[in-house]
Order: sequence, then C-alpha cells, then structure tokens
Amino acid sequence: MSLLFGVALLALAVALGGLAAIWRDSGRRAMHAIRTFAVVAAGAVAILHLLPEALSEIGWPALVAAAVGLLGPALLERSFTHEAHEDAPTTALAMGYAAVVAHQAGEGAALAGLARTGALTASIVLAIAAHTVPLAMVVAIRVIEVRGERATGTRRATVIALGGVALATGVGALGGNLVGAAQLAAVEPWILAVVAGLLLHALSHDVLAAPPATRRGRVGDATAGLVGLGVAVIGVEDTGWLATVPLAVRVAGVVALGVAIAARSLVPRKAVGHAHPHAH
Repeated sequence: MSLLFGVALLALAVALGGLAAIWRDSGRRAMHAIRTFAVVAAGAVAILHLLPEALSEIGWPALVAAAVGLLGPALLERSFTHEAHEDAPTTALAMGYAAVVAHQAGEGAALAGLARTGALTASIVLAIAAHTVPLAMVVAIRVIEVRGERATGTRRATVIALGGVALATGVGALGGNLVGAAQLAAVEPWILAVVAGLLLHALSHDVLAAPPATRRGRVGDATAGLVGLGVAVIGVEDTGWLATVPLAVRVAGVVALGVAIAARSLVPRKAVGHAHPHAH
C-alpha cells in the first residue's frame, strides 16, 4: 500500500469520527452511547496501545513520562488558574487536542517508516484507522460542548479542529520521510508515554456523563462502552514488554476493564448528593 493512500484513509477516519460526533448531537437517543463509545475507546487506546508500546521500548521510565502527561496539566491548572473548575472544559479540550494531534503525527511518521521498508499493509492502516475514529470523536464532542451546541460557528470550529488532526497525520508522514529512522526511534517512546498521560488527563475532565435513566438506555450505554473497549483491543501487539505478561493476566485485565465499564452504566447509583436537589 502506498503512503499517500494510507494517510488518506486516516484522514477519512478523522472525518468519520467528526460526523459521528455531530450526528450524536442531533440524535438524542444515541447521544449517551456514542459519547461513551468515544471516551472508552480513546482511553483504552492510551492504556492498551500507547503506554505498553512505550514500556516495550524504554521500560519503566515510560510510566514517569506518562505521569508527567497525566499530572503536569493538573498542576499547571492549579498554579495559573484561579477558576479552575469553570475553565476545566476548555483546559480539557486543549490537553486532549494536543494529545490527539501528537498521536496522529506519530501515526503518520509510523506509516512513513513502514512504507519506506515496504511493510505498510491495508490491515495495519485499518487497525490504526479504527483507533483514530474515537479519538476524532472525542475532539469533536469537546469542541461542540465548549463552544455550545447551538452557538454560531460551532460546526466551523469543529471542522477546523478535525482538519488540524488530519493535517497532523500528513505532517507526521512527511516528517517520517525527512527524519532518519534512528532519530524517530529514540524519541517516539517518550512521546507515546506523554501523549498517553495527556489523553487520560483530558478524558478525566468529567467527559463521561451520568448514564441514562432508563434501563434500555443504560444497556445501550454499557454496550457502547464495551464496543469501544473492543475497538481498542483490536490490533494489540503481542510483542515487547507485553509478551512478558502472562496471557491469563492480560485476559483478566481486559475482563476487569469490561466489568468496570458495564458496572458504571448498569449498577444503580444512590448517592447521597443526588437527594438534596429534590429536597429543596
């Protein structure tokens, strides 16, 4: 497969993610499910792909780099923002957007490296595209929420943001052709680890709304989350650091994530704080 065609497919994946987010805005019944799918898939990509790949290359220091990406923005928010709670959505958008752009640039560089060696195949590109769709969905959803669903210029801002994500893929592919493989290999694991932390930080900003009130809605929400997890599991490489983890442990970890996702949607919540509004 040619590099140009691979980059074009990833750009199409970005467009599909954006369209899904915009449709989610008008399809109220599916809104919760689409949001949950996007957030779970994006978070799982960080946990199951980016971080393990970084660990495979540089070992445990990758956890330090990921912690910088995860906790660094929070410390900056507390240091420079007096109204951190009110600014949280905008901060989450900025952090998440930076993470996705960096991720896509890295994917473009990876495609260039594979194309240069003749190892770029349709299956590899489709696997990357499957992960790109939910990342683009998260970006589009965040832009819509920060700008306002009905605000003037929201659609244009969403298109511009997604265009930047697609452009980052092309720039990464161009850079992968210009920069030597050795230089890329030296810095890529560190970038992946920091991006994983940034992505998780962005998703921690109350991206997952409370599940629907109806039983059908909660089942749909749980199903969407499990599908998002399944999308992330696709293409997990059984190499490097991950190969040292026993299969039973890996399966148990994925099952635990699935149970947590399902429980979050299906288990009734009777928090004390929810009773106060009814009392007033």
